[in-house]
Amino acid sequence: MKTSKIIFITILLLALGFIHSGCNEDFLNQDPQTSLSDNQVFESLDNVQFFLDGLYFEWRFTRVNRRGFYLMLGTDESQQGEYQMRTEAEQGGLDKYDGFYSEENKPIAELWSIRWPIVVKAGMAIDQLNKLLENASKEDSARINSFKGQASFYRGAVLLELASYWGELPIPETTKNSITLSAKRSIVDTYRMIENDLLTASQLLSDKLNSADLRIPTKWAAMALLGKMYMSVPLSSGLRNYGNAKLQFLEIYNHGGFSLATNVADLWDPTKQPGNEPIFTFYFTNTSPDTNQNQWYTGSRACAGNPTNYIGGYDLVLPTEYCRNDIEQGGLWEKGDLRKMESIRYDFINGDNLPSPVAGFGEDQLLPHIKKYEDKRIDSKQSFYDSGKNIYYVRYADVLLSLAECMNETNETSAAVQLINNTIRNRAWGGTLPSEYAWNPNMSQEDFRKNIMTERMRELCFEGWRRFDLIRTNNFVNYIKERNRWAKEASLISEQHIYYPIPITEIKMNPNLSENK
Repeated sequence: MKTSKIIFITILLLALGFIHSGCNEDFLNQDPQTSLSDNQVFESLDNVQFFLDGLYFEWRFTRVNRRGFYLMLGTDESQQGEYQMRTEAEQGGLDKYDGFYSEENKPIAELWSIRWPIVVKAGMAIDQLNKLLENASKEDSARINSFKGQASFYRGAVLLELASYWGELPIPETTKNSITLSAKRSIVDTYRMIENDLLTASQLLSDKLNSADLRIPTKWAAMALLGKMYMSVPLSSGLRNYGNAKLQFLEIYNHGGFSLATNVADLWDPTKQPGNEPIFTFYFTNTSPDTNQNQWYTGSRACAGNPTNYIGGYDLVLPTEYCRNDIEQGGLWEKGDLRKMESIRYDFINGDNLPSPVAGFGEDQLLPHIKKYEDKRIDSKQSFYDSGKNIYYVRYADVLLSLAECMNETNETSAAVQLINNTIRNRAWGGTLPSEYAWNPNMSQEDFRKNIMTERMRELCFEGWRRFDLIRTNNFVNYIKERNRWAKEASLISEQHIYYPIPITEIKMNPNLSENK
């Protein structure tokens, strides 16, 4: 991705009034001057892809800097460093689930506010594209439908994030010149909208990656998220359907052309190609303003004395004890699993750079740290603030794990075990799975449920899916209160914390809106 193109897109969107100021922008407080206009964007189809690229960049922005890790805090997989907990009370509430976990919490407000502009703008785009389709030529219709597929994907994907973490949503009605505020829509209405968006995207998007622009989503990305929606929609809605989810994942499995990278290490080495495993990716570089700064927040302060030591950082988020330890120590990892050393850093010596813990900044500086965001391309050349590895949103490995889970839920446990043994676990041991680590095809359905949650952490740890998984499997409270250091010490977490509170600023702006219970 070329920085010049990014700057061009940003200038274009600024000129058209589509870029908002970020966490201080209230999504319901849309200035009329920033609403979509036929005369500005949709008068020419040549402008539309630039606008859609802007949605991609806004969504990618949710993964950049400190804000990119808020969703990972407070789980059984990852937690904040000691110094962060002592100095950032509101942020600390995301792990303690104490009084700071409230409608006034600024990190939660930021998670909320940076996503809604994408939903609003995508909705306006869909409205405009539908109008263009009414009188479009056959040639233009194909192009417009491609654009509509992208807009539907972005709205559906971001709404899935919001619904997964906040529940019922006040989804605004968007048209060319207006936004109509609403009260919370029911879970059924919310997820029906997500379903319709992702179905539309899966029907209109291409089944091939655009070699000229890999950022454009494919139908397979939409189908993967649609499958995730079917298996995560709250049971109370009556919409959860593992059979429908399985159909989406089977289609990807049989016809998507994806495969696991042969070597686990290649996924996390920015100098290697990951093959056909990524399904949707947030692309970055090491050149500002196209970096993501992720290593700054996941690396060790004990290694930060030299700013060009690529494993340095400032201990925002670390693996929990459960996530970093072996099974024999009450943890996660089995002997010989190659994913362990690719996911977590245990050794902090980097050439001539020796670790030196900083007094007063926590006793966990040399405890195991997250490794997946390390960017060795910058070692001895640039600050670790300039880290810019690509971030996988959906990988084929996730599809295989999800497919197996759906097979188990539809009474195909033995086949699900075989799928995991032959793919995910086989790759984890370098292509030859030792017999003692092969899952028993006679395991019960309930045992599979427990094992697949563990396997998902081994494969997908620190990739942003754990909170989603804990909520949908009803393991949020029991796993976190046992495995997260800060939640366990505070002993306050309960079912009321499953959904984030809606920010007080939104409630004040929208008289139709009520707080999550």
